[in-house]
Amino acid sequence: MNQIKWVDKENRMALVEAGIYGVDLERELMQYGVVSGHEPDSQEFSSLGGWISTRASGMKKNTYGNIEDIVQNITLITPTGTYTKKNLWPRASNGPDINHVVMGSEGNLGIITQAVIKVKPIPEKREFGSILFPDFETGTKFMTEMAKLPRYPTSIRLVDNTQFQFGQSLKPAQTSTLQSFIDKVKTYYVVNIKGYDPDKLAACTLLFEGDADEVNEMSKKTYAIAAKFSGMPAGAENGIKGYILTYLIAYIRDFASDYYIAAESFETSVPWTNVPKLVKNVRQRIVSEGMKLGFKEEHIWVSFRITQLYETGAAVYVYFTLNYHDKGIDKAVHYYETVEHAARDEVMTCGGSLSHHHGIGKLRKRFMDNVVPDMALEWQKSFKEKVDPQNIFAINNTIFRSEEEKKKALSH
Repeated sequence: MNQIKWVDKENRMALVEAGIYGVDLERELMQYGVVSGHEPDSQEFSSLGGWISTRASGMKKNTYGNIEDIVQNITLITPTGTYTKKNLWPRASNGPDINHVVMGSEGNLGIITQAVIKVKPIPEKREFGSILFPDFETGTKFMTEMAKLPRYPTSIRLVDNTQFQFGQSLKPAQTSTLQSFIDKVKTYYVVNIKGYDPDKLAACTLLFEGDADEVNEMSKKTYAIAAKFSGMPAGAENGIKGYILTYLIAYIRDFASDYYIAAESFETSVPWTNVPKLVKNVRQRIVSEGMKLGFKEEHIWVSFRITQLYETGAAVYVYFTLNYHDKGIDKAVHYYETVEHAARDEVMTCGGSLSHHHGIGKLRKRFMDNVVPDMALEWQKSFKEKVDPQNIFAINNTIFRSEEEKKKALSH
């Protein structure tokens, strides 16, 4: 269940079994001179089938698309038969596209066994970069302006000061006297010459992929727009480190759990005009809810990242941790879920989606009433009952199957 069955370079498609992990998929495709370009933070552990079932997004979606842009066909095995399209059309107007019912179904309907995906030639050029901004608010204005362009950098992500300082704290100790001197000169220039406040500045990491002319043009345009918002180029090395940090966060979370720290991230998408309000209000809500539970403010850590651009808005990541070392482990999960549910509620109050790409699962389905009309929930139930009448695939994600289940879930 993890093999590439064929690659059609002429039509830029590949048939791939759904159990293949992301890193394996890209490594194997490169042997054919192509890539899928789908690169979620979890690609080391997540599979093609998982991406489809959760309607996933990757860090390089600006060039390669979200999963719904990449997938051409799906084979889904259900208790009542096998679904797959009868041909590989580039596009078709054959009524509702059942591919989009399968995407986001999260295992409720059956098993995804394989998919035909789009592939592209290995990019000719790959260039990292980074930009410093005086603060997150200014960086957000830059991101909003970038979203007006017809094309974006392959990856462009803005981290707030909290996350920037966290990243800096992970840098290895400098053993070279010369490099240590150079780093001090750089810091002096940023703080004393440019006048950036080290407790406010934000950083944007960049990745450009494509042919050389495309990359050069996009890079030049990006830095020119950044200059209008007091952005200062900060080099390729910081871009690479920022990109890699995304993969490290899950490992850091697991390490921190050994020291009484509950940590996780969640994401949303929100219109551009609502981004500042969402960041401000969600931060305040997390801190206030944590303090209601008896946490000291210094034991609550909150950070934000704008991680995806769209013409109409942005995908925003929320990171937060609770240090429960003085409370014991018995109620750690309860504390975390209480604060997380409150944060999600605030996200939706600020106009954010329930999820941008992580999906619903079991934890978020309590909020489904807030984001889709009752008739849409009934449609999902009806489709489930038609495809899987005996509930063979009883994974029970996305929606409540009964009022009893809903009442039990909401009671705690």
